[in-house]
Amino acid sequence: MLIDLIRNSNGAKEVIYKLIIYVFALTLAFSIHEFMHAAVAVWLGDNTPRNMGRLTLNPIAHIDPMGTILLLVAGFGWGKPVMYNPNNLHKFKSRRAMNIMVHLAGVTGNLLLAYVAYVLSLLFSGLGFQASGAQIVFIALNNAFGYTYAFSLMLLAFNLLPIPPLDGFHVLEELLPYKARHSNGYMKFQRIAPMIIMFVFFFSMVSRFPILSQLIMWIQTPFEYLINLLSTPFVMLFRWFGLVV
Repeated sequence: MLIDLIRNSNGAKEVIYKLIIYVFALTLAFSIHEFMHAAVAVWLGDNTPRNMGRLTLNPIAHIDPMGTILLLVAGFGWGKPVMYNPNNLHKFKSRRAMNIMVHLAGVTGNLLLAYVAYVLSLLFSGLGFQASGAQIVFIALNNAFGYTYAFSLMLLAFNLLPIPPLDGFHVLEELLPYKARHSNGYMKFQRIAPMIIMFVFFFSMVSRFPILSQLIMWIQTPFEYLINLLSTPFVMLFRWFGLVV
């Protein structure tokens, strides 16, 4: 991603401008994702995330160095996983359902953020056509929230992949029988599964066939349609006020 950024930019000023927008979008998407994991776990009765300082929107508490580097370089990545104790969850009767709620909290947060960012991007895009003096400010805000929308959807789709240690896998894991989850074969699979992502990534680079990017695109497509549908009232409202969106 950084290589494409430098390659497709005209001069150092544009690189710095885009980099600031990228960092804004990335930190917001990661912070919301991990904060939601922590908030739902605490809401369900486990104070482990709060005690570990994860119940915060401060991006420093949630950034994983390797995941961030991969996201900037390869276009996909992850944040620092939120640790919680399933045995402390007690708000509802089904512990399995509560675990699923915790695992889906991050992608739910990204979906909500993508929706809000999309609406704000439309708003600032329309204001950019109307305002003359502050046009450059509205254009910058449009770009910032446009990238936030894109990164949030990317993070949502990537985390729904059914590969350890991603959220999508943990949801499927909760649906497996108890014996299967504690078998030796399953334990071995968990240890080697993260290498699947790295293999797919490097295979995509060598073969120039973007397998991972295609999977992410397929997963996020229905969410894009959903956000477009839910944004229709705002589009109509903005047009009623004379904004071009």
